[in-house]
Amino acid sequence: MQINSAILSSTRIVAPSDAIEPVSSEVSADPGQAEATEGVKVTISAEGTAKASSERKKNADIDASNLPDGVKKILKAIRDIQEKIQKKMEELDAVKNDHTLSEKEREGRVQGILGELGVLTSQLTTTTNDLHRTENEMKLSASLKKLSSYLSAPKY
Repeated sequence: MQINSAILSSTRIVAPSDAIEPVSSEVSADPGQAEATEGVKVTISAEGTAKASSERKKNADIDASNLPDGVKKILKAIRDIQEKIQKKMEELDAVKNDHTLSEKEREGRVQGILGELGVLTSQLTTTTNDLHRTENEMKLSASLKKLSSYLSAPKY
């Protein structure tokens, strides 16, 4: 079974310490005259810095574990899917309790959300199966498998 690359693709958020600083280089046709050129400087907004920090904190226990990087990546994907499921469940509750909608509108929205939950649940099952397959292929010890299981459990 293949790991869904859409699930596991990760976006790297550049933290302030990773910001690109101006780079000067000397370029000149005449060795006696040097011309300085400046490169690109990237500045991260406060919101971007906060998001990067919260992402690191959210998965700090996974990063701090002694599990292989491949297992850590799958565990982070599982957490991401679990978070999406939790948000959809909250959205479902809100729609069910929204009495400003007609019965037909409410039922339509509920059915749409249930469809999305079905897709997310399927992704979670597939990714969890990939985790177990990867653990077995890497011949993880029972204690590392137990740690992996603990880290993959929902944290609601």
